[in-house]
Amino acid sequence: MGDLRNIYYLITENLAYFGILMLIFLLVAGTFFLLIYFSNHQNDAQKRLKHLVPDQTEQSGTKSKPKLVEEQQGFVTKIAKPLHDLMAPVENETKKKLRLKLIQGGFRSEWAVQNYLALKIVLGLLLPVIFLAVRYYYSFTSEVFLIAIVLVVPGFFLPNVVLHYLTQKRQLNISKALPDALDLMVVCVEAGLGLDMTFKRVGEEIRPINADLSDEFILTNLETRAGRPREEGYKNMAARTGVAEVHNLMTLLIQTSRFGTSLAKALRVHAEAMRTKRRQLAEERAAKSVVKLVFPLVLFIFPALLVVILGPAAIRVFTVLFPALGG
Repeated sequence: MGDLRNIYYLITENLAYFGILMLIFLLVAGTFFLLIYFSNHQNDAQKRLKHLVPDQTEQSGTKSKPKLVEEQQGFVTKIAKPLHDLMAPVENETKKKLRLKLIQGGFRSEWAVQNYLALKIVLGLLLPVIFLAVRYYYSFTSEVFLIAIVLVVPGFFLPNVVLHYLTQKRQLNISKALPDALDLMVVCVEAGLGLDMTFKRVGEEIRPINADLSDEFILTNLETRAGRPREEGYKNMAARTGVAEVHNLMTLLIQTSRFGTSLAKALRVHAEAMRTKRRQLAEERAAKSVVKLVFPLVLFIFPALLVVILGPAAIRVFTVLFPALGG
């Protein structure tokens, strides 16, 4: 019992020393684990490729390289892929939702999900390590270690916050540029262009105003030209943007194409309804601003006005009236 007590006192008195040793051990063990995991993953991939695509000898006697799928071999990919495999969602629906969120934020790359998950792990480990490295030169206590553990949470969820901000900003820009795009669609349809050429022309003309909306129009046109049904392409555009106004426009185009009604008349009515809705939203915000100004007026402006108006009268009362009443 006495030996255990001595060991406990030894650890508590040299907590900084043992803490540094523990951090060094975890860092070395984590690096070793990642290296082994990556090497094993690479060997497994090579074995699967050999089974799928056998080596073929050319006339020169050299082995030809399999041409199955070309993978990126950059430094970022080599670091991000093991981290992605470590914490990638297992369910396909979860992966689809994450992929859709990244697309709505403007990240359409094939490696976006992989880099996003890897970034969450790196930031979750990087912030505590930086904090411990800075605090090591001052003092290293149990409170510092607990703070470092807590810093894992903001580091892990920081990419979520940034992605949410970028998505909101992109959706706002698309919503602002949509009325101009809708006017261009009305002009193109009334000029006799088909719907596919209208999407192509609007995507080209709207690019100086908003590149994101231009890319969506051009991508939808490319999907249609590649053989995908129009309705599916319109639904994909609404899902990629995540904007309610774009969803309403795509629904209108689907119904117009399905029932054979006049496209130009439907677009003109929809544009007028959108302008009316925007005017109503502006009036609503203007009406709310009066209520929001009550708190600054009561807390900051009214007290200053009372001091300016009643201040001189109060000074005269204290200097003239009170001495006269006191005799």
